[in-house]
Formats: sequence, C-alpha cells, structure tokens
Amino acid sequence: MKYDHKKIENKWKEHWYRDNIYEAVDFSEKPKKYILAELPYPSGPYLHAGHMMRYTVPDVYSRYLRMNGYNVMYPMGWDAFGLPTEGYSLKMGKTPQEVTEELAKGYKQSAQDFGYGIDWNREITTSDPKYYKWTQWLFLKFFENGLAVREEMPVWWCKELGVLAEEEVLTGKGGEKISERGGHAVERKMFRQWVLKIPEYAEKLIDGLKETDFPDYIKTAQINWIGKSVGAEVEFESEGNSITVFTTRIDTIYGASAVIISPEYPDLYNFVSAEQRGEVEKYVKAAKQKSEMERTAIQKDKSGVFTGSYVLNPFSGEKCPVWVADFVLTTYGTGAIMCVPGHDDRDHEFSVKYGLEIRQVVKPSNDAVVDVQKEPFTGYGISLNSGEYSGKTSEQAIMEMTQKAEKEGFGKFKINYKLRDWVFSRQRYWGEPIPVVYKQDGTLEAVVDTKNMEEVYKKLPVELPYTKDYEPAENGGAPLARLTDWVETTDKDGNPAKRETETMPTWAGSSWYYIRYCDPKNESAFADPEILKYWLPVDKYFGDGGHTTAHLLYSRFWHKFFYDLGLVPTPEPYKWRMTGGLLLGADGQKMSKSRGNVINPKELVDYFGADACRLYLCFIGPYDETYPWDNHGVKATKKFIDNLFLLKEKVKSEENAGLELEKDYNLMVKKVTEMCEALKMNTCASEFMIFANAAKKASSLSVEQWKGYIKLLAPFIPFVAEELWHEINNFSGWDKKNSVHLQEWPKFDASKLAENTLTIPIQINGKVRTEIQIDTEASEQDVEELVKNNVDVIKSLDGREIMKIIYIKGKIVSLVV
Repeated sequence: MKYDHKKIENKWKEHWYRDNIYEAVDFSEKPKKYILAELPYPSGPYLHAGHMMRYTVPDVYSRYLRMNGYNVMYPMGWDAFGLPTEGYSLKMGKTPQEVTEELAKGYKQSAQDFGYGIDWNREITTSDPKYYKWTQWLFLKFFENGLAVREEMPVWWCKELGVLAEEEVLTGKGGEKISERGGHAVERKMFRQWVLKIPEYAEKLIDGLKETDFPDYIKTAQINWIGKSVGAEVEFESEGNSITVFTTRIDTIYGASAVIISPEYPDLYNFVSAEQRGEVEKYVKAAKQKSEMERTAIQKDKSGVFTGSYVLNPFSGEKCPVWVADFVLTTYGTGAIMCVPGHDDRDHEFSVKYGLEIRQVVKPSNDAVVDVQKEPFTGYGISLNSGEYSGKTSEQAIMEMTQKAEKEGFGKFKINYKLRDWVFSRQRYWGEPIPVVYKQDGTLEAVVDTKNMEEVYKKLPVELPYTKDYEPAENGGAPLARLTDWVETTDKDGNPAKRETETMPTWAGSSWYYIRYCDPKNESAFADPEILKYWLPVDKYFGDGGHTTAHLLYSRFWHKFFYDLGLVPTPEPYKWRMTGGLLLGADGQKMSKSRGNVINPKELVDYFGADACRLYLCFIGPYDETYPWDNHGVKATKKFIDNLFLLKEKVKSEENAGLELEKDYNLMVKKVTEMCEALKMNTCASEFMIFANAAKKASSLSVEQWKGYIKLLAPFIPFVAEELWHEINNFSGWDKKNSVHLQEWPKFDASKLAENTLTIPIQINGKVRTEIQIDTEASEQDVEELVKNNVDVIKSLDGREIMKIIYIKGKIVSLVV
C-alpha cells in the first residue's frame, strides 16, 4: 500500500506549527536539553542536500529527548551577513536585503518540509538590526578592553572579494593564487585591519578544553592550532643592531650555525649588504606571494638567501651568518630563529643544502652513537661542546641558560603561540557596521559607552545604510566609503568625524548566536542572565568539521571573554561537539553542477516523501562519516514505510494479542533506546525491520506493541508516525488529543529479554558487505526477506539483480549477483 505523503505532510506541518508543539519553555521544571546545529547561511533558494544530512540526526535526537521528559530547545536561524549571501545577491542582481528575506523564507519552508521539530519562536537572523545591535555592543566590549584594535597586517587581497583569510586562498593550476570562492586572482598586500586579540586567550582556550566532552580529535586540532611553545627569547647582537630569536631549545645554542629571519622581518634591510640587496629583494618578493601553509609545509624544499651580515652568539661569542628564509614567519615568535642543524630536522635540511656547519651539542642519555652529519638528534639528552653547560642534562641546561640570559639582560623566558590575531574587518558591504568613528585628529572613538545603557538604546545599532551600489571597490576600499552622507557624522563632542566604513566578517554574528537563541526578543539586553543560567551551556553541538579551528574556536574565545566580564554564567559555551560528514553525489564525488551529480532535496521530498529521506539519511551510516547518495536506499526506506500501513491491520485488542512478539518487541525497545542515546541512528534500521518482519509472520500485534512501535518510529519518520497515531481506532488508553511527539518514550520489560537473536555476516560475490541480526529460529525465507530489505545490501547491489541466495543456517548469507 502506498500512502499519500504530500497530503499527510501538509496536514501535520500545519498542525505542529499552529499548536507550537516544539516550544522550549524557559524555567520549566523539566530537566533542560539544549541541542544545537550550526545555523546555515542563506545562499540558495532551498536548504541543500548537505543541510538535510547535517540537521536530520540532531532533529531525531531532539525528538527522542523530548519524548523522554526533557524540556528541549532545538532552534534555528540564519547566518545572513557575509560573503555567501552577498555573492548570491550579486549573481541575482538584487540587494542583499531583498535576497536575505527571500532565502530565509525558503530555508524555513524547507526545514518545515523536512519535518524538523524546531522552536520557531526563537528564530534569529544575524543581519536583522535588532540582532546586530547586540553584535555591535559586544564588539565595543572588546574595543573598551583593548582586545579590538587596528594593526598593519599582511593579508590576501582579492579585487572581487576583498580581504581573504588564509584558508580562503587556493593555488591555481599555474601556481598562481586564487580565491576559493569564484577562483579570482589574489595577491599579498599590507592593510591596516581591525583585529581581535585572540592570542590573549590562548591559555584559557587550551585549559577550557578539559571542561568539555569534545572528542579527542577536536581537542587535538584546537591545541595544535593554538600551538603553545615554551622557550626563551635570546638577543644576537651586531654593530648597532640586534636580532632577537625565539627558541624552545636554548640548550642547543652552542650548535647555532646561522640566524634566520623572515622575509617580512621589520629591520630586514638593516642586515642586508649592498652586494646582496638585489638577491634578497627578489627572494622577498617571491616569498610574499606564498601562503603561510605553503611556506611552512614539512615536505617543502627549504630555500633562503644570505644577507651578507653577521651577528654574535651571546653564549659562544661566535659569528653567525644572517639568512632570510620563507619558512620563518613574522607572525610567530619574533620572526627570527637560530639555525641548529645538528638538532632540528628543518635546520638540518637547510644547512645541508647551503653548506652551513653542522655541530653536535647534545648526545643521547644512553650514550647511543649518533651522526648528526647524516641525521639530526632532536631529543633531550646530555649537553656537550657547550662550554660550562657540557655534561648537564638538557632540562638543566635550558633552565640555567635561560636564567643567565635574564640575569645578564640578553634574553628572557617566553611562552609563544602560533595562534595569531584574528583579522576582523572586511572591505565589503554586507556585514555589521563597526560602531566606531574617526575623530579629526585620527584617533578612534566608540559611538557609545557600553555601560551607559540609555545611550546604547539611542545610538545602537549603527544601521547598515541601504544601497544598490554595493559592489567591492577596485581600489580595495570599502563600498560604504562611497556613501558620504552616511560616512560624515560627529563625535561625542559634536565635532566632525567619519564613520568606520569596513564591516565585520561572517564570523561575528555566529560567534554568539547560541546565546541569543536563549532570549531572542530581548530589547534591553543581549540576553537575560537568569535565562542564560537555565539554558547554558549547549548540551550537544553538531557542526562542520571545517569549523573546528575557525567558528568553534572563535565562539569559545567570545564566550570566555564574556565570562570574564560576568555576561555569561559558564566558562565554556558547549559541553559536547560532533562534526558531520559529507553527502556525496551518487557517483561518489563531491556534488558539483559541472559534474551533474547535485541532489535536489526538494525534488526528493516531493517524490519520495520527507520521512523516507529522513530515514535513509539516518540509516546511511554514522553521522560523522562521508557517504554517496543512493536512490535505491531511499526506495527501500519508502517501501518500509508503505508496509507500515499494512502492518496496522494486524493490531488486535484481544487479551492474548501479540504474545508471540513480546520478546521481539522488548528487545527492539531496548536496542533502539540505547542506540538513540549513543547517537547511532544508523543502526536502528535493522531493529525496525527485524520487528516488522516478525510482526508480519505473527498472528497479531497487541495495541501496546503497536503504540510503542509508532513512538519508537516517531523521531525518525515524524509525519507518518503522527498519521498512524491519530488514525481512527477503538483502542482504549490511547491519547489522541496530543501529538505522538509529546508522548512518553516506551519502556522495555527486562524479564522478557531472553536472548534469541544472533548476528551473521552477508557476503556479496564473496566479499563481506554488512551484518544482520536474526532470530535463532528464523526460517530461510525470513532471512532472505531481511537480507533483501537491508539498506546496506541495497546500497551495495547498486541496482544489480540477485541471481542466488545461499544461507548456511546461523553462520552466513551469501549473495551471487
């Protein structure tokens, strides 16, 4: 029997929205659960297939929790400011304001079409003035505390897109730099930029990870990105000049064969001789067109140029040649290092290439023989050829040499981080205006004092002026600079001033949106402290793996700063984090219009129904892995749902109904509950199908079994479950006044769980593809039916016909195709 999914879906969407059944209640007596999935940025007319994969599992989990007695908040909004929406607007020939309104409506409609149980009372849009009023207020908190400043920064500049982050720049086929979005030409430029001083919070960001339940791979990625190094700064002097290097191994300083500085080193040309100037200038120019990732890649061939000058080693008194090399970065440490080839892999490679002396100054503690001419010894050990420090352990030498440097004034203990200032301005139109003015003397002034709330209400937001002329300027300037009537303003004293014309990046609004969901309509504060105490932290946060060292880190930084100011009640914003995988095209390739493998979710929902698509996305595999789309799999889930309408005919209200299914039913309840709790939605499929097949063979199902089965299915297939729940029947004790999604999750009876199942592998053409659970008394026909309906089998068959099924009882099923 085929059900009319369009009729059912339209009917229940309207009911749910009207009855507000997914509302999260502030201060409810129920225990709270705050479930969050990253908000999408509107850049198309409908949520795409990746969104469908990203949001379905969190939705299933939210529904499961709600049925288990929790007060669940599962909100959604639109990350509307930034390049994605602006780029789409330019493409469509409309203003971003028009496009955002259109796309947000389309995204909301598609979220409802997918059956997501979202509390739409908490919907936010980051480009709404009522929202970015508080983004601006929070920015001014950074400004007032010296964490938002203007600095000269080397940046990637794109004529079409403005300033780009490092990760937004790619290398073209000819080695040229291009933008990730659009493939436009990119070049290095020095720009005075707004930056947020995120390195000031580096230590807190590392320590705070201990308070989270993030998986180890996320913690490791953030720790590595922050890149904490403990060491010393040491000054190498020459006539009238000096170079300060940072090193984590001061104990190896007697083995320094050179001092190497970065191409951007501020005093570089003070160390360049007339004879070497031309060669150095040529090298520096080439280095500036490379990304930091390219310059520091381990496999990269090391290159450099001698400057023609020398500095003195403060410990040995020896002369060290000064070189410039692109693998040294100004943004890390001091922009200068000492080259110790006997004890560092990179330095060894560089020194072998350029013929620098290689000297051993540390030997292994176990007296093992090493030849540093062939391979560096990079471990700790015993110092040798190191003057008065010879014979000391590396740890002793590090401590004593650092103390000497500090005592004699040529060095000091230092902790450095690879994490650098966060560039926080864009030369684009579609973003939050930065609420700062330039006074006549060039100094900066905030438009309000954030503590003066009366002034805040009057002067914030600084609204983004409407204009149709918002394309990026060819000279690198901001489009807002063309709106002179808006730019010209006054400072607090009434004197002429100019508004900042750069805007904030996409990351601004998304760095605190999880807070605003808690209290989205508050006009007197960014959120009520008591409401935040109730909802924070976020219990489970689902998102993009690419955001681990971007959005996730940025929002943790904002939150920790807010915590220090007493604005939020918790030191961390999120308890737990999971990153989602990718949904590929049917050909196993990343979806692309040029490949013709793009999946249109709207067409899929129209054809198969939302429930069939949801069920397939849950069963396709673990949430954090990558999979190709397969229409055969959706057809299988659609068939499974069709058969539910036949199965209901077996429900009987007689006293002995369903007795033969008690064991199967209770085992299913137990396993599905455990799997939902562990977020292993993919493994529920076999449990649903095992029970469906058992019920098909049984003479009847009891009312309680049918009721429990519908409840178990409800988070996965919400529309059909609601329809089955409300269908006309004469069963007693059936709450039809309320939604199935507000019913209590079924409990299992442990006394009826005597184990009667076993797991057997399934082979296809001799190769094991998956496993199934079967009843120990299952007939060959039962097993064949289970195999044919298994989602993994259908996916592996890829449309091929089964020629033969061989079942070795209790051991294996082999398919010949």
